[in-house]
Amino acid sequence: MLVANDITRDSRVQKVAYSAAEAGFDVLLLGYDAKAPASPSASTRIGAAKVVRTGLSNRFRLQADRYEHRTAPADRARLGALRAASFAARMDYKARRRLMKSVKEPGTGGPNVKDRAKETLWKAYIRDGDWRRTARHLLLLEDAWSAIVEDFRPDVIHAHDMHTPGIGVRIADRIAKAGGTRPKVVYDAHEFVAGVHMPTQRKLAYTGLEREFVRKADAVVTVSSTLADMLKEKYGLRSRPTVVANAPMVDLADDGPAGRVRGIRETIGLADDVPLLVYSGAISPARGVDVMVEALPLLDGAHVAIVCGDARDPYVRSLVARAEELGAGDRVHTVPYVAPHQVPEFLSSATIGAIPILHTVNHEVALITKYYEYMHGRLPIVVSDVEAMAEKTAELGNGEVFTVRTTEQVGDAGLRKRDAESFAEAAGKVLADTARYSDAYTESLLAENSWEGQAQVLVDLYAALAGKRPEPLAGRRPFAER
Repeated sequence: MLVANDITRDSRVQKVAYSAAEAGFDVLLLGYDAKAPASPSASTRIGAAKVVRTGLSNRFRLQADRYEHRTAPADRARLGALRAASFAARMDYKARRRLMKSVKEPGTGGPNVKDRAKETLWKAYIRDGDWRRTARHLLLLEDAWSAIVEDFRPDVIHAHDMHTPGIGVRIADRIAKAGGTRPKVVYDAHEFVAGVHMPTQRKLAYTGLEREFVRKADAVVTVSSTLADMLKEKYGLRSRPTVVANAPMVDLADDGPAGRVRGIRETIGLADDVPLLVYSGAISPARGVDVMVEALPLLDGAHVAIVCGDARDPYVRSLVARAEELGAGDRVHTVPYVAPHQVPEFLSSATIGAIPILHTVNHEVALITKYYEYMHGRLPIVVSDVEAMAEKTAELGNGEVFTVRTTEQVGDAGLRKRDAESFAEAAGKVLADTARYSDAYTESLLAENSWEGQAQVLVDLYAALAGKRPEPLAGRRPFAER
């Protein structure tokens, strides 16, 4: 399994690795850590899955260094050309990255001549899908991973998220070219790349990468039925991608003391009768958490808990500062993450689970992980009017929907005030009768929306691709990385 992040905050990747290993597959999960060497010796475990993190290689510089030690004086010209190629590639990459950071998105340059000139240069210099130049770090990550994967001799390579399908396919093809059996490649599309909220120039690079390799994968997996249909149509796929939803784990054996978790209410020291609204997950302006803070003056006595990876993050600190300005600083709490399988239990002592995300294409198409986590914590949900989750909430009767702006309108103070009022109204309805909303969570609904059911879909796919099905491991291993 390949993922271009450090794994620690990617619950989907952790769960996939854990469940595949429990099913009896020999699993190696490769991640990226900027501080790690390109050829690390250390490894950890998630359950029975082996975890290795690497940094980026610098193949041009390493090739030149190796060549210099064994070259004859007559071949110095070749060494000079190699060093020149290395330098040119690095300068080209730096120039593109600098341009990508400085230019506004196409169509937003306005009357500023300098911005329009940068946009024109960008269109000429950074072409659609030119990921080998604009995302050159992926080639260096591929370099760091190649020998490790080839030594592992996998039957299946599971390439997670938009960054790795090219790496997975290229390594698989290289194994076949060297005379080995080509591993089957699974591309796991975590998001609709064209709908991700990021600079257009970067989006084009990753869209081009996905377009080049999605049909070269032996199977495509994604997170929702809507996204599966979108991918099939966009790329003309022969078959609809397999859907594996980001549901939480609910059937883990007790891991001992590490398996027991204090609830969020106990963690922040809040009495049982105080309304507690929780947001759990990644933090950014597009997540709309500012709406919850702005609504506090309208929610008398209610507290907000933000479960996040780093309370020192500038955006998180700005939310806390804004609460202070509103006279509600003592009613906002920041809480660190717990292990993915502990999240529903950890959150269950809250009163409401909030999903205030702003409108983007990706936010419209799927039930995100926290929706399932709130569900298994039996929390009533207050969700913005993004399509898929608003429809599901209306269908289940497990919460209320409020109006929210788009990411392009994120700085509009008037719309933020409107959203806060809408959020407060929806939250007030839920607080008036929380039991009515919690009653929507039947045992059959929770069983249907658990990770264990989703993992079986993946295990069956792996077995079909590999042409073999191992015996599941006996017992259950601790989930927490060790």
